[in-house]
Amino acid sequence: MPPGRRGPNRPRQLELVATGRGAPVRQVAANRCDDPVYGAGLRVLVGPSRPMLVIPSNHRDVAFDHELLLPLFVERGQRSRISVEPATLGLPIAPYVFARELPGGLHDSDHALAVKDLMFLPELAAALGATEPPVMWPEHCVDPLLLAEHDLVVVGGPDTNFWHGALYEPVAREFARPASSVPLALSMRGPGELPTYGSRMLTAILSGSGAVFPYSRAERVELDERLYPTYAMILACRNPYAAALGRSHWCVFIAGTRSLGTSAAVLALTMMIGRMRDDPELNFYSEVPTTSARVRARVSAVLIRVAEVEQAALRRGGELQPRQRRRMAPEGLDPHYSDSYVPTEVDVLAYGTGDSPQWTTLGRLGGGSDQVPPAGEERQAVQDGHRDQQ
Repeated sequence: MPPGRRGPNRPRQLELVATGRGAPVRQVAANRCDDPVYGAGLRVLVGPSRPMLVIPSNHRDVAFDHELLLPLFVERGQRSRISVEPATLGLPIAPYVFARELPGGLHDSDHALAVKDLMFLPELAAALGATEPPVMWPEHCVDPLLLAEHDLVVVGGPDTNFWHGALYEPVAREFARPASSVPLALSMRGPGELPTYGSRMLTAILSGSGAVFPYSRAERVELDERLYPTYAMILACRNPYAAALGRSHWCVFIAGTRSLGTSAAVLALTMMIGRMRDDPELNFYSEVPTTSARVRARVSAVLIRVAEVEQAALRRGGELQPRQRRRMAPEGLDPHYSDSYVPTEVDVLAYGTGDSPQWTTLGRLGGGSDQVPPAGEERQAVQDGHRDQQ
């Protein structure tokens, strides 16, 4: 790491990975976006913090939406053009624009605020060590200056949570101008003159993704909700609003292609933070390609999927079905889908166990004598696959 990028309060950075002799590690390091959170792995979330969990709001809870500083809600039409001028709100950030895309021009049941998204937030708040109430804030109750004072967890995709796009866009711009040698690993952002945010597609730029996703091109894969409905992203970076004011806070984006994935990602992050608190050497990260084919970078991003769900007792086809657990297929829509599905087992795409990433069980919630937590070997595999191998 260049000497100018070291500091007493800077989180320990994950080393770049050279894959051949003479790899231009120094050149890649010198030309990466200097985001100390993104380069540290998710272990950066374990330290002291002022967490704020930002959740989507229901439009019916906001009677005077014309009084909001920014257009959080969209009426009619599939896209809305958002223009943000942070300087008028007290933040020294250049103006930026983006678009939000709503499926069919409205919030449907797969993309609107789902109560399931909130199920594991109390556990996540406890894992983060939150002590300042309230911890969970509806999106219409916050403003840019308040967001700049906290470490943020933005829950939900950009078509559901306005602040996903509003916070991700200045981060993406920082990585683009000048072009960073290390890209952002996960996003729900469609590039272009007018960047468009939606939850129907999750884009992953991950090293070795071709070994996991057959349709990967140049280590880039687009995960469509119709084929990957239980997948979700966890990405941590510097809070752009806080950075503009010279403050040090992080921002985590949690979003699934559908609400089930979002709920599972909250559960997954809770599990990871708990594991890292128990093991001072454990870290969670993904590897991404860089501008050099011989250098990979470890970053604060993790791709997860749902492996198992619990379904409530229901009546289907005239017959009573008992409460039960179901295994989820890694691809495709579930023919037995129920709105009552709750994630009980989560897989993580793990690095560090070989040349290519592999899906590994992160954790499983107990549910009776026949529902046991992950076996010791499975748990150890996850830990071994994510240890900081500096």
